[in-house]
Amino acid sequence: MQRSSAQSIPGFYRVFFTIFDPLFALGVAYMNCAEPGSIVTSLFPEDGPWSTVTPSHMMLFHQSAGALVCLATCMGVMLRYAEDVRVWRIFEFAVLFTDFPVFYGNCVALDAQQRLSLDKIRPEEWNVFAITAFVATVRILFVAGVGLGKGTNTKKNA
Repeated sequence: MQRSSAQSIPGFYRVFFTIFDPLFALGVAYMNCAEPGSIVTSLFPEDGPWSTVTPSHMMLFHQSAGALVCLATCMGVMLRYAEDVRVWRIFEFAVLFTDFPVFYGNCVALDAQQRLSLDKIRPEEWNVFAITAFVATVRILFVAGVGLGKGTNTKKNA
């Protein structure tokens, strides 16, 4: 039998991962379905050749929205039932695999427009980078055990 990690999740992480993080995800899911143009123009200027939303965009936006709603549900509901810090750390580590492609995809989009330089990035693009960097940083700190105190690496016991 495994012994559960008795360590509690610190309040900041609990609030961030069960309230704010799911709200971010649900907000983007909503925008993907109801305001896809705002997603496109957050990385492509409205007057640019790639700013028109097409049916192929919508297919991808709807699939992305479904994945984001799934993540938001796990964040906002499942984590509230899991008290084992190890479960939270595994889950948040897995969610990092959604944060890193956001950075990469944004860089690819800007590079395709020859705008991947500090002086050419627009404020709306800085916002996307800043929000993603903040969320990913909090997630990395949690996964690394920062602020979790002693007993973070509780081992399995038979």
